[in-house]
Parts: sequence; C-alpha cells; structure tokens
Amino acid sequence: MQDIRNIAILAHIDAGKTTLSERILWTAGKILRPGNVEDGLATMDYLPEEKAKGITIEAGISYFEWRDIWWNLIDAPGHIDFGMEADTALQAADGAVLVVSALDGIQPQTFAAWEKLKLLNKPCIIFFNKTDLPESRLEESFLEIEEQFGVKPLLMNWPVKNEGVWDVLSGCFLKHNAEGKEDIFDFTEEKEEMENYRREACEAASLADDKILEKMLAKKQVETSDLLAGLQKLFCEKKHILCYAGSAKKNIGIRSLLNGISFFIKPQTIMSKELGQVIRYRFFSGIGEVAIFKSFKKLPRSKFPSGLKFYRIHAQNLSEVQEIFCGDIYAIKGMEHKKTGDYTPLLQMRIECLKAKDWEATNAALKSIERTDNSVKVSDNSDGSWTLHAMGAVQFDFILSRLKREFRSEVRAGEPSVEFREMLSKKLEATQNFCQIGDTSVKISLSAEPNSSGFAVEGSEKKWRDVIISALDEFCQSGVLGKGSLWNVKFILHKFEVQGSSQAVIKKACLDAAKMLVEPSSVQIYEPWVNLTVQCPSLFAGTVTSDLLSRGAKIINSDGDGKKARFYAEAPLSKLARYTTELLSITKGGGNFFLHYLKHKEFL
Repeated sequence: MQDIRNIAILAHIDAGKTTLSERILWTAGKILRPGNVEDGLATMDYLPEEKAKGITIEAGISYFEWRDIWWNLIDAPGHIDFGMEADTALQAADGAVLVVSALDGIQPQTFAAWEKLKLLNKPCIIFFNKTDLPESRLEESFLEIEEQFGVKPLLMNWPVKNEGVWDVLSGCFLKHNAEGKEDIFDFTEEKEEMENYRREACEAASLADDKILEKMLAKKQVETSDLLAGLQKLFCEKKHILCYAGSAKKNIGIRSLLNGISFFIKPQTIMSKELGQVIRYRFFSGIGEVAIFKSFKKLPRSKFPSGLKFYRIHAQNLSEVQEIFCGDIYAIKGMEHKKTGDYTPLLQMRIECLKAKDWEATNAALKSIERTDNSVKVSDNSDGSWTLHAMGAVQFDFILSRLKREFRSEVRAGEPSVEFREMLSKKLEATQNFCQIGDTSVKISLSAEPNSSGFAVEGSEKKWRDVIISALDEFCQSGVLGKGSLWNVKFILHKFEVQGSSQAVIKKACLDAAKMLVEPSSVQIYEPWVNLTVQCPSLFAGTVTSDLLSRGAKIINSDGDGKKARFYAEAPLSKLARYTTELLSITKGGGNFFLHYLKHKEFL
C-alpha cells in the first residue's frame, strides 16, 4: 500500500504560507498553474472572503504525490481569529512546515505556532521564505531560531543570486528549466560556500551517528546515503531543526523542501479500534455539512458504515471515493456531530433579522455555523435576536458574510464587545420558595457557593433532575447584573417536594428560587485579560508603547534587535476589539501582534 503522510503549513500572517502551498501543488503536478494570493487566484484560498482579504480563514486541504508518497496538504490560517483552524490542522498532521519570512524573522504568531507544535510533539521543518527580496535577512532570521526556539538550526539548502538553490544533502544545484520548474543544473559559483554548509551538516549528523563521526575523524568523504541516515537520526532527537530557504512566489527552493519533508517527516503510528477521528466540521456548497475525518482503517465501499459517504478533498471540491485508507483524510457526509474541542469565545455581538419572515432560516443558519465551528457559540435572546460569540472581529465579519452569501440571511449587527463574567463572591445560605400553578405545587430549598470549576448542581433529587439543572443553567446564562453569564456557582438542593407533573411549573419554581437566592450584592463583574505580544519597526516603538498604556495594558517586558521592537504585555481585551486595524495604522502597516487568553480580572 502507498505510504500516506499529512503535512500542515503554518506561519504568521503574510509570511507566504498559502503561496508556498500553491507552489508545492504545482511542483508536484497537482495543479496546472500556480495562482497568487494577491490576485485572488490561489487554489487553497477559495472563499470569497479569503480572496477579498488576502488571508486564509478555513484550513484548506488538498493532496499530491511526491517520491511515491501520498501527501495530504493542510494550509492552516495565520490570523489569530482563526487559531482553532490551525489547532485542528495539527491534530490531523504527521508534521509541519513552519514558514518564516526572511524579511521579518520570527514574529508573534510564528512563536505561537512553534509552541503548539512542541505541545503536540509534532515534528517540524522550517522554510525561510522571500529570500529573493533585497531587504531579506536570511542569516539574521536563521540566528533568531536558536535564540527564541531553543534548538540549533541546520540549513539544508542555500539560495544563490535568485537563480536557484544549492541542495546540501544531494550536493546538486536546482534552478528553473524551460517549464519554469526546478531541475538539476551545473553551477560552479559559490561552490565553496556550499561545501561549508555540507560540512556543517556532516558535523551535526555526526552527533547522532557514530559512523559519520568515524569517517570525519579519518577525513573520509561522507556519502549522501550515510549523511541522510545521520540527519534522520538527528531530526528525531529534536535538538536540531532542519531549515530550507527560497522564494515561494518565484518557485525557488520548493523541490528541495519537498524532498526534505519526504526524507524527514514520517507517518505517525496509528493503533485504534475506532474507524477514525473527526477533526472538525465544515459546510460545502451543494453538499451541506460534512465532517473532516482522519481514517484509522482501510475499508472498501462494501464495508462503509451505513448512511456514510466519503469524499476526497481538493480545496473547495469534493469527489466521492469507493475505498478509504488508514492515515488518510476525507470529508464524510452523514456523520453525527460530536464535540471536537473546547474553545471559549471572548467577544460577543448582537444580531437580528431585518425581516421577520427570515427568522426561521436565519436561526437554522446560525445553528449550522455553531455546529460546524467550535469557536462559535450562539445564544437566543428573549426579543427574538441572537447573541453571537466568537474569537475576534475578523471572525465576526466572516460569519456575517457567510450568513448573507451561503444562507441568504440579511441581518443587522451591533459592534463586537467583550464578554464579561459575573462571579459569585460569597457563600449563600439556603432560601425557601413555594410555587403553585394549577394542579402542580413545588417546595424548594436552595443554597449556593462559589465553585472554581464552573456551573454545578448538587442534591439528591433524581426524577426531576434534568428539569432542575436546565432551569438553573438558564438562570446562570442570563446572569444577575446584565453584564454576562454567572460562571462560578454550585447550587445545593436541600429540599425538593413536588405535587403534580407540570415541568413548566417546576422550572419556574427553580428560576424564582435562584433569583431570590442570588442577589446583585453577592455578584462581582470580571473582564477577560490577555497575554499580548506586539512587534513593530523600532521607529514606532514609542508610539506603540504610548498606545498600549492608553489601553490600560501592563507592559511586562520588551526586547528588539535595532530594526524591530517587541513588547510583552497584559491587557484588557475590551480595549483590543479592533486592534488589528489600529496597530497597522499607527505603525504604517509594519506592526503585528499575537494574543491568548490569560484570566478574568475583577472589573473596577
């Protein structure tokens, strides 16, 4: 059976990740011509919103063959609002290519992607992009790897005058042939530089392979096959990271990189009795909701579970398959939705229908978006509107655009705002409540206390437990002060006596008891704070510092290299709702940032 491997492409936004994915597919012969992101012609950025904004929103999936290996390519988003897409891409991947711009070096989201790779123990190869540009600083970017990642970089090819690259492993020079693809050519210039890089590779490999060490001590030539074996051992030890360089846009260094991932990224061992793993859900026009699925089994069509259809994925196109293979990635139609991750949206937005007749369709559309995206939550409001919860302002824009484009739903939306949390501040003694409507009467005694693990209900009642939990959860979701949900409360049921069987009356009794118990004076408001890393040209360091302080941020540390400055801060999320646009404005397009949730802090 053909070897199957899955590779994710990760990067900071605008490092050239999607352009690299495009050139990989073209070099491997999967697409006839490579498209450019700036022209809106990239195969992997097929959504109208991706074409308009020039960013990846949904992780694009395609496939190709190289060196007799079947590859699934996952182009993950670089924008922080769509971090969940990058997370799910890594769940399916055997390894990753981390794209680093040779213009900008290590950027905030580059480091965030590296941290995710370490956490998931995924092997990684680095590709330094944009080496063709006059402003590129490959050597400085190369040195930053060891400083910030804590591993020793080893360069596996060397760009030469924008003509091509020397490949360290093979010793060959690769440049464009008549078709515009990379091929082997004779080249004598800078050969001494190339020999130095090969010697460095041999020295590094000798740390993991005694055979290479013996040859070097004896001053014997290290054959390519021996060097490859030594580098594979070195790569597995994870003390070094292998790096390739080139220009995705000009198709320089792509073939060398493809050979590198074939040699060093190996398939992960799969031992499972399950059919496979659902990575996430997605909506495809004309087909509807599907599950993106990594198979753990090899099955012919006759053994497919009843009601399921499997599809091969190439960007926005699905083609039905008659057999599935272990380790491969598919889209499945007909699979029941299951939770695939736990994400806490930090921003909210109120939306309402423009026309009453569209309410049912819009409600169905929102529920579909919620089902297929775990970073999105939708809550119903009593006035017929909805509160949409998501990770950032750009994600809100995308959801609103989807509602109009895919579901033909016209809505009115408010401005994004931070989700505050209401927290119980003290233990509350039991309160009594009696409720009788018609033939049903309820006596209830209820107390509450702060609970660090979130909402909970404790008590011995069994028959009506689901109704009680539903009512108390509804109370918490509505909150007490009107600022957000009540998060950290455990209700304790001391007495519960029911005469009759009306669930509506039981629910009302529970809600009324909770309202009597939890008074406004026992609740405090907390707002979300984030860890914020901001990078900008050194020229704008003072401006960025002043702007951060004006937003109530606390700057913890800062560093830089003379050309760029980096700030590490803690900041209230409420002051960062449109920070992407505002930072670009004050730094003349040169600033970028990364943030992640830190804690909820008492709002004063």
